[in-house]
Amino acid sequence: MRGKRREGAPQLSVELGGAALGDERLNRRLGVLADLIAERPGVGFPNALDDAELEAAYRFFGNDRVTPEAILAPHFRQSVRRAVAHDRVLVVHDTTQFEFGGQKKREGLGRLIRPGQGFFGHFALATTADGQQKPLGLLNVETIFRLDQAKPKAQRRSSDNRGGSARWHRGVETAEAMLDGGTHAIHVMDREGDAYAVLAVLDAGKHSFVVRSFQDRVLAGEKHARLRETAIAAKATLQREVPLSPRPRVRGPKGQRYPARRHRIAKLSFAAISVEFPRTTKAPPAASPTIHVNVVHVFEKRPPPGEPAVEWFLLTNLPVDKPAAIAFVVDCYRGRWIIEEFFKALKTGCQYERRQLESAHSLLNALVILAPVAWRLLLLRHLARSNAKAPAADALTPTQLNVLRAVSKRPLPAHLTARDALRAVATLGGHIRSNGDPGWLVLGRGMHDLLLLEMGWRAREEK
Repeated sequence: MRGKRREGAPQLSVELGGAALGDERLNRRLGVLADLIAERPGVGFPNALDDAELEAAYRFFGNDRVTPEAILAPHFRQSVRRAVAHDRVLVVHDTTQFEFGGQKKREGLGRLIRPGQGFFGHFALATTADGQQKPLGLLNVETIFRLDQAKPKAQRRSSDNRGGSARWHRGVETAEAMLDGGTHAIHVMDREGDAYAVLAVLDAGKHSFVVRSFQDRVLAGEKHARLRETAIAAKATLQREVPLSPRPRVRGPKGQRYPARRHRIAKLSFAAISVEFPRTTKAPPAASPTIHVNVVHVFEKRPPPGEPAVEWFLLTNLPVDKPAAIAFVVDCYRGRWIIEEFFKALKTGCQYERRQLESAHSLLNALVILAPVAWRLLLLRHLARSNAKAPAADALTPTQLNVLRAVSKRPLPAHLTARDALRAVATLGGHIRSNGDPGWLVLGRGMHDLLLLEMGWRAREEK
């Protein structure tokens, strides 16, 4: 007996309410399952659910009538509702890889970039465009399975079955259709979005965008002129100090490697110029013969010894005629980090890649239930980090707050903020305050312990 449902922030059953799964019993099961999983997001299904609930969950995930599209539709509607309350929003697009270990081959999974089995997920996440990047929810989720055999490098084409550039402009078109003109969307993409076909769709649809350039393109109408040398020659009009998050050594597009980076404050210069690109040979024949874009060059003149210099070339159709406008373009691109945090919430906070489901169908259904859970975890951490005065009651239930006060080794303030509460949760997970802000792993562990303590607290109250 689990007792009463927890009070406070809206439950995930509300976020996913209105799903049309073709059977009212399945609709109810989705709501119950979502709330149970949200209570213990970082715990495997066998530990989060009792025997009857676990059996029902596996039947639900494997049911042919339960589709990812139907499960996510209500969350998309709620995301739109939150987005159109703002005059403009960022829609951040990115792709991540989901890898499932074990020797046993799982039905329907494909090959990955490196040996293993899994699939790719392409997401569009809406955030506010006010500099805070408050996460508003997902507007698109597309999954890509590579079911064919790997080809030799010489035979590969840019538009392979991982989705090529098509997944990027499909994400734009889907998000725009969802929003239906209710707000001004600015589409933000990293280097992989720098494809002529993507830029052509954005340009033809008059959709606002900020895309980090990967290719040093030839410019139209200027013999031998290229993007980077032209942008570098532009005069800087603005300087700002910008905090840079730490980064491990990462792999970029086309196998390029980017060096590790420590957390630091970088003094960056910004310059802007307008250019025109000719259509590439790989672009669809229907694509525009040229595209006019503004380029914002972001660069660091004197990085600390041993640190890689920051340099971005940002392609945009937003105005760049004033220093404030240029700064806004850069802030839009800096908002791209939020989707990386969403992936960490999904993979580390919700432990998605550790789910022991046997088929692609079941794994996809689990993904689209866990994705809104990850968004909620991301939102709660955002609240704790961005608003020092936000009350803890906006993030945790009254019972959880009582438990934290009872088990905390240090007295907690009378007026508990969300930041105070989340630090206390992280301490339960083994976080040491001197290590700085807690990461997803200790937050997941701490939330797991808090929810176990909450269950015992409730059991005592019900006696």
